[in-house]
Amino acid sequence: GEERYRTVALESGEVVWQRGLCTKGYSICHGVSGNAYTFLQLYQMTGDPKHLYRAGCFADWCLSLPKHQQLQPDRPFSLFEGLAGVAYFLVDVQDPSKAGFPAYNLQL
Repeated sequence: GEERYRTVALESGEVVWQRGLCTKGYSICHGVSGNAYTFLQLYQMTGDPKHLYRAGCFADWCLSLPKHQQLQPDRPFSLFEGLAGVAYFLVDVQDPSKAGFPAYNLQL
């Protein structure tokens, strides 16, 4: 049942922590800030500050955008591919209990 899904979610979080700093960039669509939402959801699910710390580490990475960016997104200011999504994520990190991936939110 539900415990199995919790276990898989926590294991997935470990994979994201180990491999989640993508070379594609910072976007929430297929980049670092999108991967960081994993930790915000895990924090909401467990209350474990480890997940909030990990989201914060990914946020720090996003704040140094020019240093890490390897590819220019097709839509550099858009919500899912650009800076608007990073800004959305950075706001969510400030209040993680209310955080939710844009246009899709899990009910925990």
